[in-house]
Amino acid sequence: MKIIVVTEYALSNNNQEETSFNSQFPVVLMKADSTLLKDGKPLFVPHFTQCLVGTFHVAVRICRLGKSIPRRFAHRYYDAVTVALDVCADDVRRQLSASGLPWDNATQFDGSTVVGDFVETQGRPLGDICLKGCYGQSEVASFSLAEMHSRVDELIERLSVNMQLRQGDLLLCGAVAPACRLDIGGHVHAELNGVGVLDFNVR
Repeated sequence: MKIIVVTEYALSNNNQEETSFNSQFPVVLMKADSTLLKDGKPLFVPHFTQCLVGTFHVAVRICRLGKSIPRRFAHRYYDAVTVALDVCADDVRRQLSASGLPWDNATQFDGSTVVGDFVETQGRPLGDICLKGCYGQSEVASFSLAEMHSRVDELIERLSVNMQLRQGDLLLCGAVAPACRLDIGGHVHAELNGVGVLDFNVR
């Protein structure tokens, strides 16, 4: 399996990095499956960073093999949705970015893709599902998946032009809120329609 992380904000065509670069395809990071963290296990802050941050994403699970998938059929290629947290060593990322180097050292470490419990879509397009993400007692993300339906299907159409999507792949569809800092002792919780799907501690 592969993990595909869209680096753009969910409702914007602008990349998180301030740059004049424009691509007709979404700008993505590919992450190894060893970065997955699930089942409520704690996230351990790596020793090499002083600034760990996370962004909430809507994540869909690909359920069948596909290439060059038309947008009108895209909803047939994912069978479940959840909330994911894409974790990054932001100080390391800034140093690498300033030097024109890849971000792998800042994003490719164990536990850097935290995935919640999946909610089955039963072959239907994303409906009226609301996402809420909290860090500690503060709500840092609030989002309606109704706004994401066309974006998810568009992403699948555009990404599948260049790469084959396979059963079990995860697609993180763009951050739904700015990054929040993750400190030791912190707690992350996220819900879909009021039901908790993501809950873990930072250690």
